[in-house]
Amino acid sequence: MKKEVCSAIHHGFCITAYGTVNPCCATYGDDIAKLSDINDLQDYWYNSKQLEDIRQYELTSNEWLDICKGCEYKSAQGLRTRKDKFKHWYAIDDEFTIDNKYDIVHMDISFGNSCNQQCVMCNSNFSSQWLEDDLYNTKNLPIIRRQNNLQLKNWSISYEQLDQITKLISNKTKKIEIKGGEPLYDKRFEYFVYKVLEVNEDVKFNMNTNGTHFTMKNIEMLNNIKNIHIDVSFDGINKVYEWIRGSAWKTSEDNFKRYLQHCNHSCNINYTTSIYNLDHIKEFFEWLDNISTTYNKKIPINFVQVVTNPNAISPMFAKKDRILDAISQLDLIQDLKESNTMSLSMLRDYLQKALTKDVDYKEFDVVHAYMTSVRGWDIKDYVNL
Repeated sequence: MKKEVCSAIHHGFCITAYGTVNPCCATYGDDIAKLSDINDLQDYWYNSKQLEDIRQYELTSNEWLDICKGCEYKSAQGLRTRKDKFKHWYAIDDEFTIDNKYDIVHMDISFGNSCNQQCVMCNSNFSSQWLEDDLYNTKNLPIIRRQNNLQLKNWSISYEQLDQITKLISNKTKKIEIKGGEPLYDKRFEYFVYKVLEVNEDVKFNMNTNGTHFTMKNIEMLNNIKNIHIDVSFDGINKVYEWIRGSAWKTSEDNFKRYLQHCNHSCNINYTTSIYNLDHIKEFFEWLDNISTTYNKKIPINFVQVVTNPNAISPMFAKKDRILDAISQLDLIQDLKESNTMSLSMLRDYLQKALTKDVDYKEFDVVHAYMTSVRGWDIKDYVNL
């Protein structure tokens, strides 16, 4: 049976937070190209032999591309892949690809790695807050990060490069995801959005934000954008949030309340499940249900994201009783209308598989000891791991 073609390979365009160019944000291993090596993005998109070889391989081969191994791994784990998302978002078949070979349907754009948070599942490629620690611990990074492509520098896209990106937009471009770093931490956000709308006023924007920069100025700017959906990342409340995100819970909660009170656009919550929060889902759900009632806004939760790097803080490294508790919590909220039942089911299936995995808990001890030195305190003093 022929492998289903991934439309992202042909119709996706991604600029990462560390300055590389890929078909999508889920590219695994070595990146396709560095933005600094490309003088003209239009020429690269239309004439790159490397891109052409990748497109042809995806059309004709039953094997996963090397750059798609991350999706292959997630698929084997029963998790939702980037390929699955593209299939859900867009009705793209082989015929469309043949007739519209160079049309970009989906863009995934980061302005750089500037960010004000230092999340446990992140690194300096995506957050400037990690750079000092990553530079200091270079020799230990293979153990802590399980990753060999850290750039170990800060990077931001130029206005000239943003202008080149807008020239790749057509009437076939449906959605542009804006990621980070932290988009609202960067003045390029407003510049880029309005440049895009000059080319295609029907483009839908989707912004991923940590929610800490919902100032009135930013909210007013967002309200001036006709078609934008906002994903806000929360992975717990109180001390769990502060451990995972590295910033004050009360400040983030107050900013989110300001957003709910004044912003006209809907939002989702992205909850990334890890060893630190898998059995705090019910607690978080109750907090969100209360705040949703207070502001009379429906706020769906997306549970499809699971930490895979550093691998030792993935949910499968949790003790079996905590995994069972997490499954019980998912069962309790499964039938509530406010929940995203599909993502809950996928997370539940993943956790069921995690129960059967044999892991070396010492790996977690190494990574956790490192995180304790970074934070200057230990989450184990507040919650039971």
